[in-house]
Amino acid sequence: MNFDAVIFGAIDNGVLVLGMLLGVEFGDWLLPHKWRSKAAGAAMGGFIGNTISDGLAGISISPTFALGCVIGCLTPVVVLPWVLQRANGHPR
Repeated sequence: MNFDAVIFGAIDNGVLVLGMLLGVEFGDWLLPHKWRSKAAGAAMGGFIGNTISDGLAGISISPTFALGCVIGCLTPVVVLPWVLQRANGHPR
């Protein structure tokens, strides 16, 4: 078993869950009014938490791996507004 993988997984999921829980609580501050809901807050918190957790956990492998993880996590942000609109019943 690769101990780096265990460290990566523990950091990754720990920070992700924290981000999701904080997103539920602070989603009203993170999202425009028309997209606000507990589910959207959890999704946004998960998105932010996953980006941070992958970056932090990726450092256990290498700084360049961590940077690649963060860039990969930020790539889907271009479709996030569309997903939130659909999730909240506001099709466009």
